[in-house]
Amino acid sequence: MLVSRGLWAVFGLLQVASTARAASVPQVPLVLETDESSVPMKKFPNARAFLRFVNHTLSELEYPTNQASWEYETDITDEHGQRAVEAQMVFNQALQNILNQIGDYHGSNDDEKRQLELLSLMVGNPKDPEDQRVLSAIEADMVSIYSTANVDGLSLDPDLVKIMAYSRDYDELKHAYLGWRNATGPRMKGLYTAFIDLLNKGARQGGFEDTGELWRSQYDMKPKKFEKMIDKVWKQVLPLYRELHCYTRAKLVEKYGADRFGNDGLIPAHLLGNMWSQDWSTIFDILVPFPDTKPIDVTKALIEQNYSAEAMHRLSESFYHSLGYDKLPQSFWEKSMLTKPSDREVVCHASAWDFGNNDLRIKMCTNVNQEDLFTVHHEQGHLYYDHYYRHLPYLYRSGAADFFHEAIGDTAVLSVVVPKHLKEIGLIEGEIEDSWQQTINYQMLVALSKVAVLPWAFLVDKWRWQVMSGQVPPHKYQQEWDSLLEKYQGIKRPEPADVDSFDPGAKYHIPANTPYMRYFGAAVIQFQFHHGLCKAAGHKGPLHECSIYKNKDVGKKFRHMLEIGSSQPWTKAVEAGSAGLYDTLDGSALIKYFEPLLEYLKKANKKNVCIWK
Repeated sequence: MLVSRGLWAVFGLLQVASTARAASVPQVPLVLETDESSVPMKKFPNARAFLRFVNHTLSELEYPTNQASWEYETDITDEHGQRAVEAQMVFNQALQNILNQIGDYHGSNDDEKRQLELLSLMVGNPKDPEDQRVLSAIEADMVSIYSTANVDGLSLDPDLVKIMAYSRDYDELKHAYLGWRNATGPRMKGLYTAFIDLLNKGARQGGFEDTGELWRSQYDMKPKKFEKMIDKVWKQVLPLYRELHCYTRAKLVEKYGADRFGNDGLIPAHLLGNMWSQDWSTIFDILVPFPDTKPIDVTKALIEQNYSAEAMHRLSESFYHSLGYDKLPQSFWEKSMLTKPSDREVVCHASAWDFGNNDLRIKMCTNVNQEDLFTVHHEQGHLYYDHYYRHLPYLYRSGAADFFHEAIGDTAVLSVVVPKHLKEIGLIEGEIEDSWQQTINYQMLVALSKVAVLPWAFLVDKWRWQVMSGQVPPHKYQQEWDSLLEKYQGIKRPEPADVDSFDPGAKYHIPANTPYMRYFGAAVIQFQFHHGLCKAAGHKGPLHECSIYKNKDVGKKFRHMLEIGSSQPWTKAVEAGSAGLYDTLDGSALIKYFEPLLEYLKKANKKNVCIWK
């Protein structure tokens, strides 16, 4: 997760309550009386002068805004919550003052025109201060409901997360799955309806039909063209997901009995090892194709070699340094929160932070295991992106598109997970079992995260776009949600929903209003980057066997994309990041990566009944 700038205001986000235990965040005036950002802006002679002011002003506000949020998330108190609200309100007002004047300026060259265009997309908050206050209050209430909800006294993380991941008791899983939804959604439904109305008001004041259109306008193309592009990509990756779905359902039928499943081809959603059925890796023990073949897991090696949290972060840094990248600044090691403190409550959800001036930090309660090792590489990917576009004006200091930031570290992980790389860095000892069975097991484990997430990442915003446009009214929220789960994920609720159900509220990104299509794009584009970089490296074997570790020439090509930031259309950045191999979002590289698994699944499914359509 990236928290790199004070731009939560762009989508009406005020995430000071996004914690494991939401503090009671008091209401404060939207415009602080002593705040200079509330003073009307002067007129500027031309767009160049205006943009110079904009970039300077937002850069100056970046540090105090992020610092206040950092203090809150690393020490959850009401006082810190108050400061975080105040800092975000100051940023919001400064941005609103800027947006009020943007129509007065027209760029004289392509650079000025692009900066003005990006600035114009930073709308989303309604203009009326009281509407902004209510919008922030509603979001804080929804996130508080999410953060404080429990099932029989059990919190989501770690209690319910562990049950969903490791229990193999059908009824216990069902109770946790439905209990979480009953504890969150019904209390949010009315709030969410009012929230959408205010979001849409802000979007319309910014010149958009609704918030969904605003979100789809962030991609250097018309919203309709963007929709067609992602629909095409979904069709490209669907054959692989369909085979994985059929195989998984057959294995689960063996485990729990056919009488639990019905004749519709769907999978009961609570059996997939994750509260939202988006990551199936924790049921690998049920799905492993060849259980007698030793799986690749470096957790034991990390523990035996006495790795600490800091050592894991330094190991990740060494991967990026091997590509010719700078080492992280010393301030990273001094200011980051890499382990969970014992003396205060914190937000453990891993996130990367850019405070400006190359002040880069990670907030993470790092555990010494394989999963967190990969997460560390993911989070550092955010920081290297921040580091290499820091020379640009503020308006260009972001990913080329929102899905780029999420894909940088994941591209690195595709090299890190290669067994030969893990052996080279000392986390696998002895000979690596080089067999077809090992390859299929390894690919299955990766696919249970990388492929299983695709329909989920696709449908969350599909649902929200329909809600935001009014196509799905409040009384049909749940009905349409269930329909999309069945259509795209091929899963079903273990029991029918009732009139008060609001299962979307059971996912953090809904109450926190975080756009989700970025995760779909990231899940796809990381394989495009990997494919292009491996080709540039001269790799001749299967794509899943490629690691770019120590290849400084390839690192230089990828770094060029990082340095672009958002100063060019994202399609240009795709071309740079894939060494010229791609110029748009394309699912073919993902399919190429998983070719061995796809062939295995097709053969395995010949004996299975695949009836989900």
